[in-house]
Amino acid sequence: MRTSLKCIPVAFLVLFGFTLFTVGVNAQSTFVYTNNDPSGANSVSAFSVLPVPNGTLAPVPGSPFPTGGTGTGGGFFASHRITATIRQNFLFASNTGSNDISVFSIDTSTGVLTSVPGSPFPNTGGSGDGRGISLAATPRGGRFLYAGNPGSSNISAFSIVPNGALTPIAGSPFPAGGQPDGIKVTPNDEFLSVALPSSNSVAMFSIGPTGALTSVPGSPFPAGGSGSAAADVDINCKSNLLFASHANFGNTVVSVASIASNGHLTPIAGSPFTFASGNNSNVGVLSPDNEHLFVSNQFSNTITSLDVASGGSLTLETGSPFANPGGADPSGMGTNREGNLLYAANFNEMVTGFDIDSDGGLTPVTGSPFPTGVVGSGLLSLTVFPTKPVEGEGDEAGDDGHKGHFEFEAERGCEGSGEMDFEEPDNGEGMKGSVDAVTVTGNTAVITGAGTLLNGTPVQYTAVVLGNAPVIGANNFAISWITSTGSVFQTSGALTDGYIVVHQ
Repeated sequence: MRTSLKCIPVAFLVLFGFTLFTVGVNAQSTFVYTNNDPSGANSVSAFSVLPVPNGTLAPVPGSPFPTGGTGTGGGFFASHRITATIRQNFLFASNTGSNDISVFSIDTSTGVLTSVPGSPFPNTGGSGDGRGISLAATPRGGRFLYAGNPGSSNISAFSIVPNGALTPIAGSPFPAGGQPDGIKVTPNDEFLSVALPSSNSVAMFSIGPTGALTSVPGSPFPAGGSGSAAADVDINCKSNLLFASHANFGNTVVSVASIASNGHLTPIAGSPFTFASGNNSNVGVLSPDNEHLFVSNQFSNTITSLDVASGGSLTLETGSPFANPGGADPSGMGTNREGNLLYAANFNEMVTGFDIDSDGGLTPVTGSPFPTGVVGSGLLSLTVFPTKPVEGEGDEAGDDGHKGHFEFEAERGCEGSGEMDFEEPDNGEGMKGSVDAVTVTGNTAVITGAGTLLNGTPVQYTAVVLGNAPVIGANNFAISWITSTGSVFQTSGALTDGYIVVHQ
């Protein structure tokens, strides 16, 4: 629907005068999942994150959930054996012993896991060889899954079909250039980064339209740090800085590199950064606002908190490293999307939880540590769900009489890192934009930013999305934009398929 209005707030008030703020559905809960990976039948333990006392974990009914595969009970500390994607709410768990990957659908109200048809799926051509199969999914839309295979020095690539099943991508597996440990896809879905401990380097691969991988020229890139080995990688929300944590005896070592538009890595000034605060610091995780980096120290049983400057340089947080009471050999970690809670997987089958203060300091949450209920697994990996605070993809029946298709994701606290795409295929109306600001109230988000129409005309847009309802038709999507000449487009409607997730 097009109108010509002189005052953009009037248009937005008209658009947002719908009942989007009053539909009664609950905000999505937060859950923690562990890949237990014992020497035998594998399982996933599931926990709900309780608001009172804040951060306390309670087992999800039915936990632990069998994966249908087997584990090995050890391996690389930094392999991400479990990961989740918010697209259709899937959880992926690798089974190192049986060399396959299990897929579950997540009940976003209860945290209960349901195995998808055909799971577990074979990791054809790849092998963890007892060291762990490391997983990474594309964060925008969740279309592809990658598995790092240290036993075969390659990376398996899969398409994620709508029901969660995995289909190998043509050309898979792809040579890794060494034995991969921690792997991560850049938030913009353009590159896969792979830590290669044996050569103390990081490999970078561009991700093609089909999910196929192509080595970035110059890859792998030396990580630096004498006597250490790059074991894990994390990437900031703007996809322009990479942080590599090192297995290094006696110190905490982290190398930082800028990521060029072609994926090339260049060390920033001062990298690698060394701190006499930990021992064997394999795993590093950024806070959602990218202002802190948390590094788990396996041999000193502590967690180092580092302050991250805007250019990526690191300094030690006051009071760091922080004790890990009740845990032993902390490795895999994850934060909730609000960035006020950190969870660590421990080799003694415990999950330790920490409150994160505004300066990056850590305080154990009430009741920590929390047992997985599985003995003898040698727990090394966990993930926190949901993975994105605001995201959606699907179709809506617009009140302008047209069916619209949308895709969006928004990271609070990281301006310009999100995207908003909308199109009405039958009339060619459409826009592609970036996200400049997000505000959330309950399960409703207001997203604003700059965009470009399909004909190249620049616009400013505002979208209102309501999500988390389990039934299609209860979620809503509304969008409006205005050109410099005052021409306004606006539409709103209920979902006919797809999903919208809004997390407070």
